[in-house]
Amino acid sequence: MSNTFARLAAFAVLLVAVFTGAALLGSATDPSGSSADEGHGGQAAGEHGMTEPAASAREDAGAHGDDHAEAPAAGASATAALPGLQVAQDGYRLVLDRDRYAARDRTPVRFRVVGADGETVTRFQLEHEKRLHFIVVRRDLSGFQHLHPTMAADGTWSADVDLSKPGTWRVFADFKRDDRQRTLGADVQVPGTFTPAQPLESGTSARSDGGLDVTLRATAPRSGAENQLDFEVRDGDRVVNDRLQPYLGARGHLVALREGDLAYLHTHPDGDRLSFATSWPSAGDYRLYVQFQYEGRIHTATFAQEVPR
Repeated sequence: MSNTFARLAAFAVLLVAVFTGAALLGSATDPSGSSADEGHGGQAAGEHGMTEPAASAREDAGAHGDDHAEAPAAGASATAALPGLQVAQDGYRLVLDRDRYAARDRTPVRFRVVGADGETVTRFQLEHEKRLHFIVVRRDLSGFQHLHPTMAADGTWSADVDLSKPGTWRVFADFKRDDRQRTLGADVQVPGTFTPAQPLESGTSARSDGGLDVTLRATAPRSGAENQLDFEVRDGDRVVNDRLQPYLGARGHLVALREGDLAYLHTHPDGDRLSFATSWPSAGDYRLYVQFQYEGRIHTATFAQEVPR
């Protein structure tokens, strides 16, 4: 019996030693222990969660880019930095008076740009002869409009927009502050029966909305590389590029939207040619809207561009 009791006593001592060692080890390695609470403790992590650093990264990416889209690094965070994908950037926020409208061809749309201090911004820098450019397009890339709204004394902008086709429309406020270009975007809903636009095939020729023939000559597009886009305008059998009139201080304008998320790229030609140097931010399908002025009328020609990987 004495041998049995001795063995039981020794086993009990061994168990106590094991549990004591485990407790000490757990205290030393527990990430939510007292040493963590004294610094960036569990409560702080619970308040901020895992989404706050991602949001900060998106804002930082937008704050350090060029005036418009540049070729980003691969990954979702680079996509988030592209112009037009966010309603807020660098402390500026696009605030629509409303986001739902009846289908009408002349719909007054009002909006404001609010700064980081919560105040409505009323001072903008001139960019291509205007203080703000307002781009409107339905999410199927039809109904493109490039408008120049008027601003009231309180900072409220207003423009008459053609929202005659039901669907989801995307609006972009393109403006310059502190010598930096920013493009904020938001959706507007127009209830009704949605009829999708006819798909536009990739090609090098298009007819402008004013009846002029426009030809695109471009270097082979490649994601992340600069591509040259040259446009030739014909009135009948005559090339009339040398007769194009200045439009907002430039020979012409080009807006490119990426199909799907409508990432926004707005460029202007250099010199006196209807020619653009554009860097595609990613592979994919893009819609090009080139605008120019001829005989007092603003023309828009639309092209589909596929950018391979």
